[in-house]
Amino acid sequence: MKLGYLLKETWRTISRNFSQFSLASAVMAICLLLTVLFLVITLNVLKVSASAAAWAEIYAFVTDDIAEEPTPLLKRVADIAGVTAVRFVSKTEAFEELRADLGSDTLLLDVLGKNPIPASIRLTLHPDYANVENVNALEQKLLLLPGVTEVWSGKELLAKLNQALKTLLVLDIVIFIIVASSVIFIAFQTVESSITTRAQEVEIMELVGASRTTIRVPFILQGVLQGIFGSMVAFLLILIIFRVVTSFIPAPFFPSEVVFGSTVILGLLFGLGGSLLALNRLPSTLVAKPKLQRLSSP
Repeated sequence: MKLGYLLKETWRTISRNFSQFSLASAVMAICLLLTVLFLVITLNVLKVSASAAAWAEIYAFVTDDIAEEPTPLLKRVADIAGVTAVRFVSKTEAFEELRADLGSDTLLLDVLGKNPIPASIRLTLHPDYANVENVNALEQKLLLLPGVTEVWSGKELLAKLNQALKTLLVLDIVIFIIVASSVIFIAFQTVESSITTRAQEVEIMELVGASRTTIRVPFILQGVLQGIFGSMVAFLLILIIFRVVTSFIPAPFFPSEVVFGSTVILGLLFGLGGSLLALNRLPSTLVAKPKLQRLSSP
């Protein structure tokens, strides 16, 4: 079985239904585009969530008497599980930070006349502890310490990010199932049509002694090529969308090698699955049945 012959037969199969092949590849490209887009969005939310966890900082505001000698409290806070670093921020430092954040809008601070911001101890958490449950438990521990008046953690943002990530993961699974079913069905329909078109040729090939592998491989390659072409188009569309998005959102996360590899592999597998399904379900000489009796002289 020569590769050149198989490729030639594959091209013959495609060329006879080229319009259908092109349309099916385009539809597959749109389906794969939806899947990969949600994958990229999920990766971005996951990256933002991981960054928020890595930079998560909890503020424990303290009384003025603790602010005069914060070292004992700093040691107690540093011993709490999940805390990787602690630092003391005086009232003056906190006020200057606020002034720097406001920039030119510092008129309100000047009107106040005095510094209303209390001193605080700021805690950095290990990423494994940066979740809503652990932050809630840590808040309760901090509020039990003498001299701690209030705790701010930003756990609401973590909760929203975690909820968004869970929602996206569910959508990814649902969309993947829908897209996989749709793309495999498209490949199945295209290969089935090609087999039907060449049914008489296939029967003659078997009668003259062609092996099942020689007959089946061109149809399998048709489904594979259809998936690969669809994935290529999908990746080009994703690149265009990414270029447009970067003009509005600074530096979104886009691992191009991973996205390209994932798109091509998915397209190949879906196309292969559809072609194999078409070959195995058709009631023809291509399924696993005994060969027809070969032509012989009387």
